[in-house]
Amino acid sequence: MTKKKLVAVTACPTGIAHTFMAAKKIKSWAEKHGFEVKVETQGSDGVKNRLTANDIATADAVVLAIDVPIMEMERFDNSKPLKVRTQELIKRAEELLPAAMKQGKDKSEAAAVYEEERSAYQVFIGHIMTGISYMLPVVVLGGLLMAVAKITGEFIDISGTPFETLDRLGFMTMKFMYPIFAGYLAYSIAGKPALIPAFIGGVMSDEVYKRFFGIETWAPSGFFGAIAIGFLVGYLVRYLNDTIKVKTELTTLKTMLLVPLVSGVVMVLTMEYAINPFFGALNQSMITLFTEAGNAGRGVYSMVIAAGTAFDLGGPVNKAAGSVALGLNGMSDSFDLIARELGIVIPPIGVGLAAMLDGRFRPRVFSSEEQTVGKTSLLLGLIGISEGAIPFILKNPKMIPIMILGAVLGTQAAVLMGVMQSLPLPAVWGWFLSSDPVNYTLSVIIGSSFVAVALLYCTKPASSQA
Repeated sequence: MTKKKLVAVTACPTGIAHTFMAAKKIKSWAEKHGFEVKVETQGSDGVKNRLTANDIATADAVVLAIDVPIMEMERFDNSKPLKVRTQELIKRAEELLPAAMKQGKDKSEAAAVYEEERSAYQVFIGHIMTGISYMLPVVVLGGLLMAVAKITGEFIDISGTPFETLDRLGFMTMKFMYPIFAGYLAYSIAGKPALIPAFIGGVMSDEVYKRFFGIETWAPSGFFGAIAIGFLVGYLVRYLNDTIKVKTELTTLKTMLLVPLVSGVVMVLTMEYAINPFFGALNQSMITLFTEAGNAGRGVYSMVIAAGTAFDLGGPVNKAAGSVALGLNGMSDSFDLIARELGIVIPPIGVGLAAMLDGRFRPRVFSSEEQTVGKTSLLLGLIGISEGAIPFILKNPKMIPIMILGAVLGTQAAVLMGVMQSLPLPAVWGWFLSSDPVNYTLSVIIGSSFVAVALLYCTKPASSQA
């Protein structure tokens, strides 16, 4: 008897944790129930185990566990796949996958229920996470270019050398963060026609616009302005494409002239007279408030950013907090990246320390698999990836406050010791480019040690777990 076949694609915004966790969940479930399975991952390392046309055509069920638009989505136009978010698939695999196999390529009841339950908030966050998924490589590349230059500059004078060019290019690359974000946010709503108008809107939300036009008193609208213009352009373009009806021979005129003209003019006027004035004033008020408060203001600001960064370990709140911090970085002494960097690394390093210490001072609380995941989390934390700690909060969401408190504690220690970090480099090599590498490292140890001890003492011993 021929085995039934399940094929799937997994993809999350960062392409690191949820992508592969969902893939593992699907494979484990299928193998457990005797089904043939093939899972394509579209992660940070590119497309792996790519599904062919034959794979899709011969499959009994197709599952798309995705949080962002995937490459070659048209392959699945006729397969009626079950679409679900990666985190939802990880949590509800035993419910969703059997339904997908039972219904086959017909529209499954599970898919219908899931789509009906998709709230406005989930749609909103989904579009934002798409924008952020395309923005992250910009931040990473810009930061790495600057890091190479800064590290080299610690040993030699880089003035007039290619390293100085790297430093400037890295800084310039960072300035494309919000344009890329706004463009792909709109792209996720309305496709290619919305990409460029929103990209230009993103340019208008940041310092590039101020510098090009020489506007001295203007305050950028930043991350919130980029969100606003991304949604405006995306839904405007979708509305125009859906409502303007023309003859087939005039479609090119509509898509290449009319829609770009209307969306472009509306975008510029809205940015100039509504979004930038409102969010620019809001940002300026925040800058003034925290700056005038001095060290106390920096402490409060850092506490908020650290808590948001550690809240969901790479999720939408984490990314929003990081984007705000990146946008405000350098506006004054109160706004640097110390809270963002420590909020990224403290939770996964803390989990790793907990796994290493487990069983040394009290009965074991982690399974052998969890200890392995924890040690991997430590390595991921050292290279600036917080998602390694996700399996622990998925198993026990009550651990989230521990992650937050550890990040806040480490951040406040750094603030009290006067440590500054202006480069977007949470990985261990970035620690040495802070204003005080020794106290920066000490802050990491303080925060992650709290996380490790709290995890060990707030988790029931393995023998008593159900």
